[in-house]
Amino acid sequence: MRAIPVNESLLENVVAVSGAMPETDLDGKQKANRDGLPVYGVQVAVTYDGTASVIKVKVAGEAPRVQVGMPVTLVGLIGTQWAIGERHGISWSAQAIRPLPTPNPAPASKS
Repeated sequence: MRAIPVNESLLENVVAVSGAMPETDLDGKQKANRDGLPVYGVQVAVTYDGTASVIKVKVAGEAPRVQVGMPVTLVGLIGTQWAIGERHGISWSAQAIRPLPTPNPAPASKS
């Protein structure tokens, strides 16, 4: 399988559309990566070149602290091609999913 790094600076809008959910196997046990760290998934709406997509991005370690509607940044985003029989797709993973800082509201003008 081929892993393809993504230049996150080209993504126009990245917004969490779910909170972090544990990735589980068919028995309901939480999945872990090769280092034994727990894996979480976050559904993210991504806009690029005027087109929007919703992708599930997986991260290992501590669960990302994101909420629905929160602008986020995807640190170290990688797409990995996969194929099983007739099925194929891209699995998305990142080193971290972090909330973007919210701008401070502009002070009220004094008239």
